Amino acid sequence: MKKYSLNRIDTHTHTYYSFDCAENGNSPDKMCEAAIQKGLAAIILTDHIEINSVAERLYPPLYHSARKRECLEAKEKYKGKLDVYVGIELGQITHYPGLAEEIVGEQGFDYVIGSVHNTKGEPDPYYLDFTKIPLDRAIYMLDKYFDEYLQMTEIPYVDQCAHLTYPIRYMKKAGMPIDVSRWNGMIKQILESEIKHGKTYELNTVYVRKGIDLPEDGILKMYKSLGGRKIRLGSDAHYTEHVASGFDTACDMINEIYKGE
Repeated sequence: MKKYSLNRIDTHTHTYYSFDCAENGNSPDKMCEAAIQKGLAAIILTDHIEINSVAERLYPPLYHSARKRECLEAKEKYKGKLDVYVGIELGQITHYPGLAEEIVGEQGFDYVIGSVHNTKGEPDPYYLDFTKIPLDRAIYMLDKYFDEYLQMTEIPYVDQCAHLTYPIRYMKKAGMPIDVSRWNGMIKQILESEIKHGKTYELNTVYVRKGIDLPEDGILKMYKSLGGRKIRLGSDAHYTEHVASGFDTACDMINEIYKGE
């Protein structure tokens, strides 16, 4: 993959092939159009495959052949205007590692994002009402989350590690008094593992778009102090209007932290 300046590539986007935006009408073609309108040089289309869902049949399957055809059509259509990569966001890889490796091997994605949306035996925080969940229960969930995330950073074919603060966004939104410093030791281990294994650190800009107070600056400062320099922005767009959203704010933060380098 070419090198792009931070604000010229969106590495984390979803089309209507993702189970959670099937009704949005955002085809690969429309997402590419939006990327060009935002002045991007490249976009990575990273629809969801939740590995536990494939194994346990929780969500509708991803139709690989139809998706790949549409993505490649967009790639050809916008050649010279936009670089289009056919990626994937793999969730819960460590739940069924053999199945995940098989899917990656069969499909030959340009780029693989690794995510942890739910830990073993726990629901996705997206579906939980944290105003009704005790703080000690949330702490237990985060203990499990960071442990599984650390395991995910060691998987060879994962190019980018997505939204490290994913469950915290829902806890914070509910007003839960989460002190992220409690997990600084585990976060340090995760960042060290990402650096060691050559993974890209994703600064997910949902926190900007939704105005959620997440510890992204503190984590980035830690990442820098550990020698981390491999950063990419991902909008996590599920709608065309969200492509590259929050990039200016995120870039300002990164440039301030890495000032002088």
